[in-house]
Amino acid sequence: MESEFNERMSNSSDKELFDILNNKESYQETAFNSAINELNKRGFSEETAPALKEYEENQRNEKLELERHQSLPELYSQKSIVIFSAFFTAICGAIMMTYNFRKLGNKGKSNSVLVFGLVYALSLIFLISLTDVNMVRLILQIVALIGGFVLVLKFGKFYPADLEHRNKPIWKILIYSLIISLSLIAISTYIYMKMSN
Repeated sequence: MESEFNERMSNSSDKELFDILNNKESYQETAFNSAINELNKRGFSEETAPALKEYEENQRNEKLELERHQSLPELYSQKSIVIFSAFFTAICGAIMMTYNFRKLGNKGKSNSVLVFGLVYALSLIFLISLTDVNMVRLILQIVALIGGFVLVLKFGKFYPADLEHRNKPIWKILIYSLIISLSLIAISTYIYMKMSN
């Protein structure tokens, strides 16, 4: 690849090489370096020096920014907590938020949010099972669906004000949530069929 670039640059005009130099963000690093080397061979080292210095400085800054980003804690976003709570009850959202607080070293809040999420979701499930009034059931189901918003409003303020983080991928918790949900549905269906026989 490098030899191909070197050959191509050797056949390019000075203007084409300086175009690469002045539009380095549009070219691969290998192409940029080949253009610099070719210009230096042609006696343009004074002209290439500032561009090369700027390029190396940008590379260093990008590396530092990447290292800084990699050092940030990996947390579930508030948006994913709200969505998972709507689909898998506030228990799931509480587990995600518990993970966040533990990652931030706030064990007290991690326990509080877990207890709150469990009580919130189980209370609503219990109340829904008690009533036969459709309007009441609908209201309770809506309250259950917005459990994630309740969690974020109640506990989100305890995140550090200047918090920077990376978004944690949701695939693992999605798989766990689906397995648990499908298992509960299968168990409920089995019990219902046994009771109806």
